[in-house]
Amino acid sequence: MNTALSQWRQTLRSHAEFAAWHAANGAVLDDQWRPTIALQAALRDAKASASVPGYCWPCRAPSQFLYDLQYSNGRDVNWRERLVCTRCGLNNRLRLTVQVIEAEGLRGRGYLTEHVTPLARLLLERFPGLVTSEYLGPDHAPGQVSRQGIRHEDLCHLSLAGGSVDFVVSCDVLEHIPDYPAALCELARVLVPGGLALITVPFLPHAADNLVRARLEGGRVVHLLEPEYHGDPVGAQEGVLCFYHFGWQLLEDLRRAGFADAWLDLYWSADYANLGGPQVFVMARR
Repeated sequence: MNTALSQWRQTLRSHAEFAAWHAANGAVLDDQWRPTIALQAALRDAKASASVPGYCWPCRAPSQFLYDLQYSNGRDVNWRERLVCTRCGLNNRLRLTVQVIEAEGLRGRGYLTEHVTPLARLLLERFPGLVTSEYLGPDHAPGQVSRQGIRHEDLCHLSLAGGSVDFVVSCDVLEHIPDYPAALCELARVLVPGGLALITVPFLPHAADNLVRARLEGGRVVHLLEPEYHGDPVGAQEGVLCFYHFGWQLLEDLRRAGFADAWLDLYWSADYANLGGPQVFVMARR
């Protein structure tokens, strides 16, 4: 790995700590957003695309990173979901996920809450003992393997034994689970003492509480905000409903679920093409 490359990182453990840090370091965030202004201007219309150079951690090589207006409001680039490496196909968030996993030195048996994705394929190559799964629907039993070779797991009712994995990686899954606190309890249960959970979700750093977009009432979905759907890797054309955008409440929920510690790590790097403001990783130690 090129050790001359630089990356900014900030660790925070509460909304109050973030507010104090933000008040003292607003200029840092302004500097992080500034490069994207010129990059955004390169997109002359809604169908345009452009690229920026950088170093891809998963590829361990220099690359170009494509960006456009996909998965956006039609005006502003969704930097979290774009900046796609032309070599490995991973976007900003997923490239950084691989980097954080490897930089944390995670070893042993792990569990990844996805299977039919480029991230899963890459991590299975690097972590042979990794358990991967998808949610295939209520008609499947926990741990059941489909005819296509896909293991089904419900994060609220995992088939994994208690204390059976050393780390868990969950990328943009919890926001789709109405009873996400039950899923947090399950993640804590299956981890060994001292094990690490690495979680990405839509996160609102200025919000103390979660933004609830929808909820279940008597088995019926009640929309509190305009419905928001995210892509479904196992094929639902309409996507998967997003119930939450999380605030700092999530860290308290993790501690209540049995984790000894929970914190946010914020990352940004021009060298690694982690642009568009800090990328947020929720970390929790069992």
